[in-house]
Amino acid sequence: MIEVLNSVGLAFIDILPSLLVAIVFIVLGYVVGVAAKAVISRVLAKMGIDEWFEEQNLLAAIGNKNFSEIAGAIVKWYLFFIFLKQAVEIVNLITLNEVLGFWIQYALLVIVAAGVIIAGMIIARFARNAIESSDYALKQIFGLLLELMVVYIAVVMGISIIGLPTQLLEMAFIIALTGIVIAISLMIGIGFGLALKDEAKTIIKDMKKQTKKK
Repeated sequence: MIEVLNSVGLAFIDILPSLLVAIVFIVLGYVVGVAAKAVISRVLAKMGIDEWFEEQNLLAAIGNKNFSEIAGAIVKWYLFFIFLKQAVEIVNLITLNEVLGFWIQYALLVIVAAGVIIAGMIIARFARNAIESSDYALKQIFGLLLELMVVYIAVVMGISIIGLPTQLLEMAFIIALTGIVIAISLMIGIGFGLALKDEAKTIIKDMKKQTKKK
């Protein structure tokens, strides 16, 4: 028992310097992340990005939060996990590296995926607003459909970044897109048919008159 305790004590003493350096890296990573968030949020706010989002009616797409704060938070946590990953590698314990290393890498991918999805939501709402401010017929329906499609694509991209399978989602998107195209084609066809209804009657009457004359 004493020998086991001695072995554990010696092993702990061996990794103690690395452990202390790793803790310093973790603390430093959090400090750097907080500082980066403050700088980025302030710079974006000074540039008027939040006011622009409000003018373009885009705040609802990101949960009515300031874009500067969201961007700063993404950078903060990405930097923190980068430092955390380095801290785990410094300790250099095989089991710890395998377990924590996997989850840290996964967290980094989740952050990137979240950024892609948020960007997709912003682009989708911007496109929808552009369509709804136009003079197109059925602009609200087309705007909503376009927003849903862009958000769906962004979500699929985010899931793909994480490493999860997206084949079923891609297939469902293709089927839904095909259905939408067919529905729009039918609506346009029916619209043209109704618009040309009177003209068609006139043409048919003229054809009948010419036939009778013959």
